[in-house]
Amino acid sequence: MKKLNIVFCLAFFISIILSSCTKDASIREVKLCNNPSGDQCAEDMTDFFGVETDTVHLFASLADAPKNVKVEVTWFYQAFDKDKEEIMRGSFDSDENSTIHAMLYTNTPGWPSGEYSVNIKIADSESEAVEKKFKIE
Repeated sequence: MKKLNIVFCLAFFISIILSSCTKDASIREVKLCNNPSGDQCAEDMTDFFGVETDTVHLFASLADAPKNVKVEVTWFYQAFDKDKEEIMRGSFDSDENSTIHAMLYTNTPGWPSGEYSVNIKIADSESEAVEKKFKIE
């Protein structure tokens, strides 16, 4: 009987330890493109031509994310010899097996040439934001 109590106590403590060791949500893969195929970019692009691009698509997959996790996406533009400025921000609800799809649309009368970047971050998390840089010519 004493051995049985020890086994149950040991099993209880191990289950508590294992349940408290949860993995943090993370962003696994981030790709940019201007012509997605299905729900993914065929290749990860860093250079876009303004005349060929009406929308820049971002696809990111998540790992170990809890249900209804919020993901923040922020787009930036930096003109030559200017400070980086935020041009668009959004947030998405997601879960562990989700793919985030965010889009940046062209401005009228077209894209200003320069450096762009997008940051994607899991909201309310200690994890660092993932930054992708790209150019539009």
